[in-house]
Amino acid sequence: MVNFNENSLFSGLSTDQISSIEKYFKSFEYKAEDVIIEEDSVGDSMFLLLEGEIIIDKSLVPLFEQVKVNPDDKKIINVKDDTLSYFGEMSMFDPNFKRSASILAKTDVKVAFLLKNDFENIISKYPEIGIMILKNIGLKLSQLLDRSNVELSKLITAFTMSLKL
Repeated sequence: MVNFNENSLFSGLSTDQISSIEKYFKSFEYKAEDVIIEEDSVGDSMFLLLEGEIIIDKSLVPLFEQVKVNPDDKKIINVKDDTLSYFGEMSMFDPNFKRSASILAKTDVKVAFLLKNDFENIISKYPEIGIMILKNIGLKLSQLLDRSNVELSKLITAFTMSLKL
């Protein structure tokens, strides 16, 4: 199995602790342009990006009912494997939670995925590892929320300023 020691999901865990849970992760490969996750779908797995580059593709929502959004209007973020990222983690907490964005393979991609049932098995069998993983996911979500708040504040400021013109 691939060495997970550098992935932020496992921050604070020893090499032995990581080795003890690697068996729960399954690897899978996607070809360039494959859809890994479809926005608004429900899921039961999270992914570690091991090799390649993905695109996070988020549909924009109209601010006003009379404004029609073209399906091509998207917010796109590129993520490479050197960022040692993971995605889809929200599906570990709520089986009805809809995926917030599409994830597409920009290049050929290798991922490791963890099913919700296996995540729960890790938490049950290795509570100290589960707690650390949950803390790391919580930290990531806090950082994303903080970044989103800053971006929202910028947008509100720009929108307010444009109304004053």
